[in-house]
Amino acid sequence: MTSVGIIANPAAGKDIRRLVAYASLTGNREKIDLVRRVVLGADSTGVDTILLMPDYSGLAHQALAGLGEKLRAATVILDMNAMGNQEDSTRAAAMMAEMGAGCIVTIGGDGTSRAVAKGDRSVPVVPLSTGTNNVFPVMAEATVAGIAAGVVSRRAVDLERVVSTHKRVIITEDGREKDMALVDAVALDQAFVGARAVWSLSEIKEMLCTRAQPDSIGLSSIGGSIYPVSPEDDFGVYLKTGDGKFRARAAVLPGIVQEVGISEYRRVALGEEVRLAEKSCLLALDGERELKVHPGEDIRLRIERDGPRVVDITKAVRLAAANGFFVSNQ
Repeated sequence: MTSVGIIANPAAGKDIRRLVAYASLTGNREKIDLVRRVVLGADSTGVDTILLMPDYSGLAHQALAGLGEKLRAATVILDMNAMGNQEDSTRAAAMMAEMGAGCIVTIGGDGTSRAVAKGDRSVPVVPLSTGTNNVFPVMAEATVAGIAAGVVSRRAVDLERVVSTHKRVIITEDGREKDMALVDAVALDQAFVGARAVWSLSEIKEMLCTRAQPDSIGLSSIGGSIYPVSPEDDFGVYLKTGDGKFRARAAVLPGIVQEVGISEYRRVALGEEVRLAEKSCLLALDGERELKVHPGEDIRLRIERDGPRVVDITKAVRLAAANGFFVSNQ
C-alpha cells in the first residue's frame, strides 16, 4: 500500500506582514485549489491512499468535494481535532508517518515546514510555498508537486538521487533539545511574543542560520548579503548586529530592502555549539517569535544535518520519466 500525505496550513500567508510590508495574501480559495491539484497529481501516479490533515477552515473537505469519481486512490482525512495552531501540523505529520505515508506535501511557509519537521523528519517532504518568509519551501506547480510526491511514495525513483537531508538549528537547555528551526534562530531584544511575526530589524541582536541566501526573503537574507550559505554547505553562519565596519543590505520583507549594521559574523561548523550573547531575549525561530530566554538559563544552539528529507521536484519527475514511469503500452 502506498500513500501520500497533504498538510495545508490555513493560516499561512495571512500574518501581520501584509500590513507592514507588501506581502501577497494567499486566501483559502487559492489554498483549496492548491490542495485539489496536489490530490489530482498524486492520484495520477497510482498511489493507493491520499491522507489529508483536517483544519478549522475545512480546506481538505472542500478540496475533495466533487472529486470522488475522478480519483482512483482512497482519500482519508485524519481523525484528529484541529486546534487551529502549529500543533495541528506537528500531530498530522506524526500520524501520517505512523500510517506509512511514503511522502508528505506541505502547503505553507517556513513556520509550517518547521511544525511538520517537529512531528516527523523521516518521511520525505515536498514543501510548497504559500507563507511570507519562504526560504525553506519552494514555488512550484501543485499538480507537479503531487506527481513528484506520488513517484517518491511509490519508490519509482531512486530516493538517494532525488531526496536530500537538510540542516536544522537545534536549541538546547542544559544539554536537552528544547526546540528547533530549519532556517534561522534569531535573538530579539524583546520580552513579549505579541504578533509572533518579526518585522522590526531594531529588535534583532544575533542570529544563527543554516542557510543564508541573498536571493531569498527573510531575516536569513541579512547573513546572505555578507556571507552566503547554501542548503548543501556543511556549515552555517552566525552574526551579531550593531555598530561595526559592515552594513548589510537585504530584502528582509516583501518589498522592504533595508541596511543592518553587523558587528561580527563567522562561519559555524556542523555540531559547533553557540552560546547566546544576549542573556535575556526572545528567540524567533524561522521568522516567528517562539521562545523566551531568561538570565541564568543554559541555552545553546548548534547546526546539524538531521533535518527533514526534502524531495527535489524537478529531479523526481525527470527521473521518473527517464525510467518510463509515465509511458504505458497500447
